[in-house]
Amino acid sequence: MGRFVCPECKAVFYHDPRLAVGCIATWNHQILLCRRGIEPSYGLWELPAGFVEKGETAARAAARETVEEANVSIEILRLYALLHIPHINQVRLIYLARLLDNCFKTGAETLEARLFRESAVPWGHLAFSTTRDVLRKYFHDRKSGAYSFFFAEIVPFEF
Repeated sequence: MGRFVCPECKAVFYHDPRLAVGCIATWNHQILLCRRGIEPSYGLWELPAGFVEKGETAARAAARETVEEANVSIEILRLYALLHIPHINQVRLIYLARLLDNCFKTGAETLEARLFRESAVPWGHLAFSTTRDVLRKYFHDRKSGAYSFFFAEIVPFEF
């Protein structure tokens, strides 16, 4: 794909990928999921996540998004996954985190926030395939006791 260049001044207008962040926030072997109150995927479940804003670090943005979506504070533990999703012009970073308490409530863009054990995760009602993929990897790693970094390039299904 070519770049957009102003014919007058020759300034280049970049269409760089958006940086989205989220976290797998845990409490007593349960993970926090939020039911989306906005499109896309209204009503489906997702990790607390959103876009990095100007002047923020990625980790700080993940913590902020968790506060905004579930009104709960977390401690970021470490970067866990990098998902490159070129067909929607997005790069997503997922952090491992722990909830500092379990007193959460819905935010402005969230219909519901709940803790789930692995057996109760609403697998058929997750908002995005990236959420499913990273959670499957997380639960596999948790069982093995070794959390390896997860990198994936997500391409759309082609017929």
